[in-house]
Amino acid sequence: MTTIALLGAAGKIGSRIARLLKDDPAYHALFVEANANSEQRLRDAGLTPTAREEAVRQADVVILAVPDLFIGQIAGEIVPQLKSGALVIGLDPAAPHSGKLPPRSCSAGIA
Repeated sequence: MTTIALLGAAGKIGSRIARLLKDDPAYHALFVEANANSEQRLRDAGLTPTAREEAVRQADVVILAVPDLFIGQIAGEIVPQLKSGALVIGLDPAAPHSGKLPPRSCSAGIA
């Protein structure tokens, strides 16, 4: 089973993704938000918030459904916490080309 950490799970796009993931038996979804109000929106939607550090540590895949303004900062904070081979998906398609994402070292020749 693939563990997915969804950062920004109560936001506009994140909540749509969360609804799709929450009942899919192929995934163990961890829902992350940045503040108490957003965590309450997760609870209101029947989802259990997970602390970011714990979610990132467990994740096979991290989805950054966060505002473009914060994607670089958040990515820089989570990359050192990722387990080897974890995939990070940013919903800002320009972020990798604008220097906002931190580099990660490659293991086993996989970029």
